[in-house]
Amino acid sequence: MTVSETVLAQSPAVAAPTAVNTPWEDGQPLWVFGYGSIIYRVDFPIEDQVFGYIHSHKRAFLQKSHDHRGTPTRPGRVCTLIPHTEWNSMFPRDPADPDAVCWGMAYKVQSGMEQQVKQHLDFREKDGYTEDFVDVFVEQSEGPVVQKVLVYVGVSDNPSFAGPSTLDETARVIAGAEGPSGTNREYLFKLCDSLRLHHPRALDPYLAELETLVRMYVASDKHALQ
Repeated sequence: MTVSETVLAQSPAVAAPTAVNTPWEDGQPLWVFGYGSIIYRVDFPIEDQVFGYIHSHKRAFLQKSHDHRGTPTRPGRVCTLIPHTEWNSMFPRDPADPDAVCWGMAYKVQSGMEQQVKQHLDFREKDGYTEDFVDVFVEQSEGPVVQKVLVYVGVSDNPSFAGPSTLDETARVIAGAEGPSGTNREYLFKLCDSLRLHHPRALDPYLAELETLVRMYVASDKHALQ
């Protein structure tokens, strides 16, 4: 049994979250778009992958993590996708660039494993995430290279949404939080490293500045302990 199959076998079946748009049906090919930890830690069987981007969404660390990178009493922060229109209403002084894109990895789930992987992902993303479907593009493509790709989004009315936060506030949380899956800062640093590895422009200014702040606070804490 492979590592992916072992993880799947240990994931209990759960009811699927409420979906924004659900064109996928059991028995059909299933593509999944990863924009957070799935970029560097794929724990389900795949047969193809495409590194590309989606339009009209901004990646932000505005989703509380009570079960992976934090605890119920001290939640961490993980990624969600914010539609540009919603971001602009929350952060009117820092509007989203209408031409900006969100880079990530689209994975084609191994044929015959779609329903099992779907149940596994529903459980993995159970802390406030819902389903949506997006089109994935690559550079110099006239249209999407993959359509109707499943993505898990922490919409702003979910109970784990952190709400509007400054980068400094977010960085302080990430620098100190830790959960069953590891430190919160590890999540951020591995994500940034993976994006740089895949494409020179995949790391957006928001993530680059957040990474700098978190490293500063981590270094400051270490210095204080010496």
